[in-house]
Amino acid sequence: MMPNLLAALLLIAPVLASDAEPYRFASVTQAVAGGRIDWTELRLEISARSDRTMGAWKDRRLQEQDALDGLAPRVLALAERVAVTPERDAAGLMSEEGDLARRLGNSVSAWHIEETRYFSGGGVEMDAVLDLRLWLRPALVSLAVPGQAPAVQEGSTGLVVDARGLPFEASLAPTLLGADGAVLMRAQDLTEEAARSLGAVLYVTDPADPRAAERAGTLPIFSQATSVRDGALVLAPASPASLDAALPRLVASGRVVIVMDSH
Repeated sequence: MMPNLLAALLLIAPVLASDAEPYRFASVTQAVAGGRIDWTELRLEISARSDRTMGAWKDRRLQEQDALDGLAPRVLALAERVAVTPERDAAGLMSEEGDLARRLGNSVSAWHIEETRYFSGGGVEMDAVLDLRLWLRPALVSLAVPGQAPAVQEGSTGLVVDARGLPFEASLAPTLLGADGAVLMRAQDLTEEAARSLGAVLYVTDPADPRAAERAGTLPIFSQATSVRDGALVLAPASPASLDAALPRLVASGRVVIVMDSH
C-alpha cells in the first residue's frame, strides 16, 4: 500500500467510525494454553471451568470456588510467559533478586473476574483478566531512561511499521533494526514518563484503526518491516524511519505503532 494512501486511511478512520455504526477493529492477539494475550489492549485473558455436578458439587457456590481455585495458578503460569522484550520474559524478571522481582511477584495477583457463565446442564465457567499495562509498568520503567517524553515538535509525529506477514512475536518493548543491523528502537530508548503513560508501542491489526492515528499523529513515518532477526523487526533498506532525524524523539516518547497479524 502506498504511504499517501495509508496516511489517508489513518486520517479518515475516526470520521468513518463516528459517522456510521462503530466498527471494532480486531486486536493483535497471541493464543496461549487456556487463554490469550491481547497485545493491543495489553490484557492477559484466562478461562477456567468446573463441571463437577455429583453430590455436593451440584451446589453452584462449590462449582464457583472450584473454577476460582483453578484460575490463580493458571494466571501465574501464563503471566510468566509474557515477553517484556525480545530477550526477556516476565518469568526471567521475577526470578531475579531485588525490588522489581518482589513487586512483580506481589502484583501478579491483581487479576479480576470479568465474566461468569452458568450452564443449564450444570457447570460454571469464569473469565479472568490481568492488566499487563499496570502489572508490567515497573518493569518497563526500570528499562527506560530517566526524564520526560520529548515535547511535540514540527515534522513527523509518529512511526507506523507494517510487519504483517512476518513471523514476529510481540513483546512489551520490541526492538527495531535497520537493514544494516543498526538499532533503531529498544526498551532502553524510552523515557520513564512515556513508559508510565503510553508504553513503548501500540500493536494494531489494521493501519486504519483509529487508535493508530491517535498514537502516531497526523504526520507519521511509514516503514515496511522485511524480516525478523533474533526476535527484532528489520526494516527495509533506505527505510524512511532510518533516515528521519525525528526518530529518536518519536521512540523516546512512545509514538510507535506496529501493524501485525494475530497468532
